[in-house]
Amino acid sequence: MNPRLLLLAIVPLGIAFALLREPDSSVADAGPTKVSRTPQFLGAGSCSASACHNANFAKGHTGSEYTLWITRDPHAKAYETLFGERSLLMQKNLRSPMSAHEDPRCLKCHVAPDYDVKQAPPVAPYFKTDGVSCESCHGPAKNWAAFHHLASWQLKTPAQKKSLGMKDTQSLAGRAQVCVTCHVGAPGMEVDHDLIAAGHPRLHFEFAAFHDAMPRHWPDFKDRDATKSARGRPDFEARAWLVGQLVTAHAALELLADRAAEKPWPEFAEYDCAACHHDLQSPSARQKSGYGKRKPGVLPWGHYLALSPLAIETLAGEDAQALRDQLRAVQKIMDAGNPRRDGVADAARRATVISRTVLRDLDQRLPHSLSLQARLQTFVEARGADLAPTADWLTQVQLSHAALRKAARDLRSPGPAELPKAIREGLPLHFDPQAIKQRLLSNSKKGS
Repeated sequence: MNPRLLLLAIVPLGIAFALLREPDSSVADAGPTKVSRTPQFLGAGSCSASACHNANFAKGHTGSEYTLWITRDPHAKAYETLFGERSLLMQKNLRSPMSAHEDPRCLKCHVAPDYDVKQAPPVAPYFKTDGVSCESCHGPAKNWAAFHHLASWQLKTPAQKKSLGMKDTQSLAGRAQVCVTCHVGAPGMEVDHDLIAAGHPRLHFEFAAFHDAMPRHWPDFKDRDATKSARGRPDFEARAWLVGQLVTAHAALELLADRAAEKPWPEFAEYDCAACHHDLQSPSARQKSGYGKRKPGVLPWGHYLALSPLAIETLAGEDAQALRDQLRAVQKIMDAGNPRRDGVADAARRATVISRTVLRDLDQRLPHSLSLQARLQTFVEARGADLAPTADWLTQVQLSHAALRKAARDLRSPGPAELPKAIREGLPLHFDPQAIKQRLLSNSKKGS
C-alpha cells in the first residue's frame, strides 16, 4: 500500500473527536470578531476519515473527495516536485541559499498561499508535505471544520463562510479566483522572468480548460443539471470560459500594476517568450507571417488578456464599457515599446479598480443563455488579421476553442468551425531553456 495513503489515512483521535463532536452554538454562529484571524491548518489527514471525505465512493460522489484527490489529482504531488531534478537545477541557477522545498517563494504555490514557512501549524506540523491539498483551495479549516457538515452551515452566506476562513468554491468566480492566485500569479507570488530563465515552466492558464481537466472530486451534476441543483446550467462550460477570462484578466492586471510599481522593470515575463527566443535567421517564419498592425521590434504583450475584450462584450453595464476602454489604454501603453513604469502602474491600477466592480456578483449578471462559439471564431479571425499570432496568443485561443467546443456538445448545438490552419499549427509553443543552454554551449565551443 502506498505509504502516503496509509500515513494520511490515520487521523489522530483528538482531531477526529474535534471534527465529529457537535460544536458549541456560539462558536458555530461566530462572526469574524470571534474567531482567530491567523490562518490555522489542520492538514489533509483531518479530512480522511471514512465517515467524512474518504469513503471510497465512485468518482464525483460526495464522500470520495479525499480518495480522489490523493490518488488522481496532480496537486497532491505539488510539494514532491520541489525535490525533483528540475527544482534542484532551478535553485542552483538562481544561486539560492536554500532548497526549493524550504523556499517561501516556492511553497506559496506548491503548498498554500497562506502557509507560513517560519511557523509550522501546531496541529499539522507536516502540513506542507500534503502539497496543494484540501485547505490550499478551500481555506484554513480550524475555524469551520468542526461544523461544516451541519445543516446550519449550508444556510450561511458565502461572505459568512469567508469570515471563518472558507473560500468560495461554489460560484464560478470564486473557483477561478482560487486558481488564478497560483496559475496566473499575484503580488508576492509570481513566476517572473528570473524563474522562467532558471527553468520554471512558462505559465499558461485558461480556467475552463484547466477546470475540465481536473479530476472531479465534487458532484459534477450540480454544475450542469438545472433540475437537480439551483446553480446547475447546461451552458456551464461557456459560462466557465467567460468567468475565467474576466477573473484571469483582473489577476493579470493586478500583477502588472505590482510589477511596474515595485519590481525590476521591464518584467519580461509579461511578454511573449518567442519574441526574443527564436532562431536568428532570415527570412524567418516570423518575418513571413508578418506583424499585422504591430510595429516590428515591439514585444507582444498581454496573453492573459488576449480574449478578454470578447468576454467583456457579453456583459451589459457602464462598468463593462469602462473596463473595455481602460484595457485599450493599458494595451496602448504596453504596445508603445519600452513603456514607462509609472504610466503602466497607474493605468493597470485603474483597470483593476474597474474590473473589481465587474467581478462583483459576476455569476448573477451573466447573460441568460451563452453561445460564444461563432463569436470566438469571428473575433479570432479579426484579431489575427490585426496582430500576427504569437505563441502565447495562440495558446489562449486553442485552449478557449477546446472549452467552447465542449460547451457546444453539452448544449447540442453546432460547434465552432475549425480554426484557421495558421492558428491550428501556429508557432512553436514549447520553450526549453535547457535546449537553448546546450545550443549556446555548443556554439561557444565551436568558436573557441
